[in-house]
Amino acid sequence: MNIRLILVITLLLLSGCSTLKSLQGSLEFDEPNQQGLTQGQLQHYKKTYYQVEITSHDGTVLRATVYQPALPINQTAPVIIHAHGFGAFRVSDPYSLYAKIAYTGEAALKAWENGYWMISYDQRGFGSSGGEISMMAPDKEVKDVSSVIDWAINNIPNLQKDPGVDGKDYSIGMIGESYGGGAQLLASVMDERIDAIIPVTTWYDFTMAIDKGATKTLWPAMLYYGGELGSAFDLNKETATAFSSAVSNEITDDIIQQLQERSLSYYCDQQRYPQADALLIQAFTDSILSVNHALKSMECFEKSGRDANAVLIQDGHNMPIVDGYSRFPFFSIDESIHCGSQEFNLIDLTLSWWDEKLKNTPKMKRRLPKYCVSLDYDHGIALNKVDPHYQTFNVNEQEVLSGLSGLTELFMEPIDNIIDLFRFPDIEQRHTARFDDQSTGGTLRPLFIPFTLASEQRIVFGTPKAKLSVSYNDEKNIPLLYVGLGKKKFGKSSIELINQQISSLTGNNINDIELATVSTRLEKGDTLGLLVYGYHSHYMFRSPFWPTTARIEGSIDVPFFE
Repeated sequence: MNIRLILVITLLLLSGCSTLKSLQGSLEFDEPNQQGLTQGQLQHYKKTYYQVEITSHDGTVLRATVYQPALPINQTAPVIIHAHGFGAFRVSDPYSLYAKIAYTGEAALKAWENGYWMISYDQRGFGSSGGEISMMAPDKEVKDVSSVIDWAINNIPNLQKDPGVDGKDYSIGMIGESYGGGAQLLASVMDERIDAIIPVTTWYDFTMAIDKGATKTLWPAMLYYGGELGSAFDLNKETATAFSSAVSNEITDDIIQQLQERSLSYYCDQQRYPQADALLIQAFTDSILSVNHALKSMECFEKSGRDANAVLIQDGHNMPIVDGYSRFPFFSIDESIHCGSQEFNLIDLTLSWWDEKLKNTPKMKRRLPKYCVSLDYDHGIALNKVDPHYQTFNVNEQEVLSGLSGLTELFMEPIDNIIDLFRFPDIEQRHTARFDDQSTGGTLRPLFIPFTLASEQRIVFGTPKAKLSVSYNDEKNIPLLYVGLGKKKFGKSSIELINQQISSLTGNNINDIELATVSTRLEKGDTLGLLVYGYHSHYMFRSPFWPTTARIEGSIDVPFFE
């Protein structure tokens, strides 16, 4: 018995119900003696769920779970379509793992409990759906979304229609993280029937995440092997080649083209824009899909004329141990976000936003700004546009050992944290703290180049812009360096890589690049600077085998909000 067959049988057993091709003749109603109903109120849809089979546009069978709300037969309701992340599978019942640990699954179920129809489906190649994984190909996974919508319109009774149209358009929303977020962005370009989407921690442009010069090898390796196992080895040849090429840093122009065609950026550049309103949720500490993606998507939605908001939280994709020890491994998400003087619970925010967009209820009682930006778990700012003030800092020539500097950080960072527990700095010393412009590290530990000492509280938010050159003498071992903004808190020995965001620099070249978008608060006495690594775990096996002395110099523009 092969692995895929075992997985399919397991999922069917977990579903606990027979699989239907149509809901006709299978709908369940509440009995008259339940919930205080009388005989005249018999026709009341029961709150329940069904396991169904949807035949997609090319004959591929998709398995889905349809959640039917408690609904009077004379009342209509919108439908929410839930698309899962890469390597996962659908919310097969209200007690499934996805429903308990994943924000998008929990939010989708909450919508069901609040009177929405909801469909959660296994994307092709995953779970118990057929087909092979094409990594969001427009003629495969993206068209699957339209097939799910077709099935919903033909099978769900009392599906709410959009007001003021020809009577053939329906109120349809979507939600999903990462891979499921990509499905929404692309489907909103292709299918005008989708009204409101909530893409969570997803991509605008695949090539922003896959750097042709120096790809983060750790994430492609994890997604490649995790995707193979999660799909029972259903990645198609083209997708498998793209992943393996990213791991080996042998990305060809054909692969770049393939990735571009699976990106919203590709269509926005052709002036083919999304046709749905969007609530974009992206995370600052996401170490594979940075906030840059959400900011670029917002620009695309501005051009489309559709309504869009960006909710920029702290937690997203994370690599266990490499990105810290405190979060749920691989993917976690904030429960709430502080937005200026307001605080929003993300589940409640989702439902209120859907109610406004799909149920045509009055606008949200608490105004959601265009950009809701978290600075940490307890503080945030509200903005109508992202327009930071940039301050330029020069980087004088410094040496760092490529392939070695930073190699010990997995062991040294916990030691720093333990030492800092026993530091008790005098708060009054903040007022007399002096700026130490001396660089530290560069051999075993990362090189820290101080820029400025905060004389008052300052907010850093935006996309740093760097012009940095890397030079070296050893022609046999071409070095790579990795940079990010660093913060040394007052009275602490440890230096924090802000938001866990790191970018690569190639040797003997002027790197004129945008770094990952960051967000943090500098308190009085904190030092801001540049962290330079000669080795970083996200770029495992990318650095030269033998340590090579490299030199870095240039400048960096840091975004501040006063």
